[in-house]
Amino acid sequence: MPGDRAPAPAVDAVPEPDSDPACIHLYRPQNQLGDLLLTVPAIRSIRHRFPRAHIVLVVGRQNADAVLGQAWADEIRVVDTRNFLGIARAGLRGLARTAARHGPRPDLAVYFTTVSYSRSSAMLVRWSGARARVGFDPSLYGERDRAGLTRLVARPERAPSGDGGDTLAIHQSDLSLALARAAGAGERPEPPYYAPDPALLRQAPENAVYLHPGAGKLHNRWPAERFAEVARRLAERGHSTWWLEGPQDQGTVDAVSKALGWSPPVVRGETIPRLAARFARASLYIGNDTGPLHLAGAVGCPTVGIYGWTNPDEWLPVGRCVRSVRAADHKLGSISARDVLDVALPLLEEARCAVV
Repeated sequence: MPGDRAPAPAVDAVPEPDSDPACIHLYRPQNQLGDLLLTVPAIRSIRHRFPRAHIVLVVGRQNADAVLGQAWADEIRVVDTRNFLGIARAGLRGLARTAARHGPRPDLAVYFTTVSYSRSSAMLVRWSGARARVGFDPSLYGERDRAGLTRLVARPERAPSGDGGDTLAIHQSDLSLALARAAGAGERPEPPYYAPDPALLRQAPENAVYLHPGAGKLHNRWPAERFAEVARRLAERGHSTWWLEGPQDQGTVDAVSKALGWSPPVVRGETIPRLAARFARASLYIGNDTGPLHLAGAVGCPTVGIYGWTNPDEWLPVGRCVRSVRAADHKLGSISARDVLDVALPLLEEARCAVV
């Protein structure tokens, strides 16, 4: 049941570009925080491969706070992909900014996609006018090429397991690295993958344990009474336990506190940078498959993700001390509190996962 993600099958490298691009645009404008953070190894690999390039990262409005101040990019552009007129204006503004700073158009654009294809995002890639535009073949999503890609990348195939069973899933970060390879980079950088703000880091409590019983998707929520049992066992061991409640989690903390019989402190309404600082100083994070789970893993926090219908072999957070728990029948209700504690407690003792 518990486990790390399986190693992804290798993706064939492509030849490096003939020259170093002076300006690169990277597109990940959808609003899912977890999907963005799973793209960070690829973004950082491009940063490492082209250290002198001016890198522009295009993100959705919901994720703007997550990327501002990070060293992955020199410039952040924020767009609302649900508003076509806004997309068009963003495309025109982007062309004007690029022309003013780096000439008429960028040298390279990379369009990162995961399980879905955004037509408005693809149009932004086209409107960038980049000389080279790299992305997965849109026919994989049943779409035509709205991005005007000059280099269509075949999505890596799942590999046989070797034992005659199911094929091995490919982790989402490895899919993004396949696009980075097509752009001339592709080496996976070492974690951590997110750097907290030093000023906020100094304000964060040390050695806290955060439990996140909520999730925007109701079918991603592990039962409240199981979270309560995990909190009870951790408190009995002397750990400072906190609940985490996001804007889509209303009622979850009340439910788990009622099941527990008392109310640990609750973190509500905090920005992504503040949460990152908290998680970087924490002893442990346990939660459902949500954006905060990925943030905890990315900063290096010992992290346990509880999975049901989603597959951790594809969606486990990137990080150095990340584990998952999933039942054989892929049902959250089949996971016991003991199952989660059996994975979480060893992380508290593992030297390489200690708070630094």
